[in-house]
Amino acid sequence: MSSVAEVHTLTGQLLGLLSKPIEQEERDTVIELMDKMLNEREAAISKMEPPFSNDEQKQLQELNVWNKLIIQKMVIVKSGIQRDMHQLRKTKAGADKYVNPYQSVQADGMFYDKRK
Repeated sequence: MSSVAEVHTLTGQLLGLLSKPIEQEERDTVIELMDKMLNEREAAISKMEPPFSNDEQKQLQELNVWNKLIIQKMVIVKSGIQRDMHQLRKTKAGADKYVNPYQSVQADGMFYDKRK
């Protein structure tokens, strides 16, 4: 298998993985698998050397389109993670205020009695 064909199959597998909806419970395993696939793909890309045949050039053009789709889908995954982190921070802050509601109250209008 040529290096271009190997990159083509790895990219297709990665796109297939990202095309499925990712559940929050299995997101960590999907991210680990995605990282592994990206590392394999990077190693295969480093093996690619010109000149390329006409068939390989067609595969490279398809790879270019797939790369754009992969980037879009990875941005969606990233925004989902950011949204969950933001929601977790809000939940934590709300829980802290519920546990100690007077923590942030400031005593700015104190009265001092000067009488003896």
